[in-house]
Amino acid sequence: MPHLKEIKKTVIALTWGSTWWHIFPLISIYNYLWNENEYEFIWVWEEGSLEEEISRTHKIKFLDIPAWKIRRYFDIKNFYEPLKNLTWIFFWIKYILKYKIDIVFSKWWYVAIPLCLAAFILRKKIYIHESDSVSWIANKLIWLVATKVFYTFPNNKIDNLKFFLSWQIINPELLDEIKDISLWVNRNLSVLVIAWSQWSRKIFETLLKILPNLIDIDFQIVLWEKNMHFREDFKQFSNILVHDFLTQKRLGEIMKNTDIAITRWWATTLWELNMFGIHSIIIPLPWSAWDHQNENAKFFKESYWSDILDENNNLENELFKKLQKYKWLRKSWLNLEWFFKSLQIIEREVKK
Repeated sequence: MPHLKEIKKTVIALTWGSTWWHIFPLISIYNYLWNENEYEFIWVWEEGSLEEEISRTHKIKFLDIPAWKIRRYFDIKNFYEPLKNLTWIFFWIKYILKYKIDIVFSKWWYVAIPLCLAAFILRKKIYIHESDSVSWIANKLIWLVATKVFYTFPNNKIDNLKFFLSWQIINPELLDEIKDISLWVNRNLSVLVIAWSQWSRKIFETLLKILPNLIDIDFQIVLWEKNMHFREDFKQFSNILVHDFLTQKRLGEIMKNTDIAITRWWATTLWELNMFGIHSIIIPLPWSAWDHQNENAKFFKESYWSDILDENNNLENELFKKLQKYKWLRKSWLNLEWFFKSLQIIEREVKK
């Protein structure tokens, strides 16, 4: 029997990024699959990025990936930058061989294209997880060479051969600080505002207008980096707890005791709220590419009775009416039995 050190580990390259909620699913895969005797992980992204910082925190080897953006609008760069992407395919052939990469797991974004094409040339396994109900250009291109494609939302491509419905990848760290999953009834309605850092200003401004008439509702508001200037405005209300930032562990603890959430469209957040039995009031961005934010929201409205509000249609009045309507609503269930379903499906396919 060979010595344990002689057994080759499966090397998995993770690539995706751009925002926090594009990063957490990759962290989830790492947290769930990691076994020092079975897997080795490499995080592939751009140098100096948030992804590089996170990879260091988790002690994952980091490789800088050179690539150029795919633009959906006219730009002279569209005529020559694709040629540069082709040259980087050869760059990644070299590094796949050097680091003995067996699997590329891609989530999204243009930087994944040269890596996945190089993996295809070398006949390595390529897995994609599509978070949104509407697929973006990069993933549509990578579909053509992928070994398996995992979807968060049902669609007519699913055949359980190459295309699988896995649902969303949820981070196991959300459960780390939860010692007791039994529920208690909140005295007041507990509302979590989790609109995240980008494009959330209008939501916070609207809340500030209606909060003086909502003193019998308890709020926890997550600001994040781009909204710190709202901190002092919210701190004047005694029924509000303001967070600059929340770790996944702390977020799970808060979600366990939350009744309602006011949120944007992020698929990961919507599924996390669903797992914790939280009713969502979704305010999608009206100008998102291919209207994917509204499509995500529509699925949750049809499947889980979430509310959708139009931020350009009297948001102040409509949000106030919704919160008044749900003043007596209290969470009565958790959906944690489905928490690891996506990761289990992915693990099953990776181990084949």
